Amino acid sequence: MNTREHAASLCTFVRSVSGMILKDWPEDKHAFQLSQYDNHPLWVMGHLASTDAWLGGVMGADIKVPDSFSRLFGMGSKPAGNAKDYPSFASVRATFDETHTKLLAWLAAASEADLGMQLKDKTGGFTTDPVDAVLKGAWHEGWHFGQVSTLRRALGLPPVIG
Repeated sequence: MNTREHAASLCTFVRSVSGMILKDWPEDKHAFQLSQYDNHPLWVMGHLASTDAWLGGVMGADIKVPDSFSRLFGMGSKPAGNAKDYPSFASVRATFDETHTKLLAWLAAASEADLGMQLKDKTGGFTTDPVDAVLKGAWHEGWHFGQVSTLRRALGLPPVIG
């Protein structure tokens, strides 16, 4: 497997775990928080979709989210405990899935020149090139869904691994 395939494989694995964490989540608990600092699943999905769109944008991929996502889920936003403050769970989930699919499609179709694009300046040092961006996106998703997994346990839902 080459680095592009490893990055895609990691993203696919992480997304499958995220899906398991979301499985059977109670409809009335999409914005559930134990404290105002908890990142609930509705905010996390919107935030990760926004991140995919940002990373895609710096790489030249056509990945978009609704205009409201920047304010609701972008850098510096804070999760609100009221699901009515957000678009519907279904629409946020659809955007979350769509941005991920488009990012992986861009990665699969990228030329070697595309993969060698330097992104350090465009991302404020967050990432160096597109493969690094995708790998850090996978890490970012794991980080946030790890937070969501504690809420899953607090709701009494069964663990998804182990």
